[in-house]
Amino acid sequence: MNIPSVKALKMDVGARVLEEQCVDDVPADDHLLSLKALAKKLRLETRRPSYLEWKAQVEAASFRETRTSRALVQVDPEGGPEETEGDSDLFRCSLSSGLQATFGTMDEALRGLRRELTDMHLQDQQLAGQLMRLRSDISKLKIEQACHLHRRMLNDATFGLEEQDELSDLLFECPVTPGLGLSTPLRLIGVTKMNINSRRFSLC
Repeated sequence: MNIPSVKALKMDVGARVLEEQCVDDVPADDHLLSLKALAKKLRLETRRPSYLEWKAQVEAASFRETRTSRALVQVDPEGGPEETEGDSDLFRCSLSSGLQATFGTMDEALRGLRRELTDMHLQDQQLAGQLMRLRSDISKLKIEQACHLHRRMLNDATFGLEEQDELSDLLFECPVTPGLGLSTPLRLIGVTKMNINSRRFSLC
């Protein structure tokens, strides 16, 4: 199992401090601005093919709508705008859901678009809040895991030092026999003459 080094732990803590610093300048309740500030600070860019394809479709649809809106209004010889054939009392708008909505007046169309934009903004805020909480939870889990593994490393080192002290005391207490090279208690616990200095053990 790979144990992260102290440098990796410092990098994780530093990344979390960087996130906290980059969101200090935005309101606490505006999750969308916090997410944008964090993405800009970390220089995050979306390169997924699905996003690029969706962006191209949106730009193409916007270009087509612009050309269509220009074609609906023509200029008569007197210089005044002249609307093409159609019901001038009805206004058609494209909603974010992809549906076409028809409104009786321009005010109704604007109110409908305003409601749609408000709903979209609330959804964006909720999604941004979820993403920020998820990133915070992931950072906390990484730090906790690194601390846990480092605590295990310290415990292993402590146990190793205690075992070394016990073996040193045992060596001083038990005399070395000239025939076997080591006393019987040392051979029973698996210590050989060759591996005493390197603190490595082998079974007899």
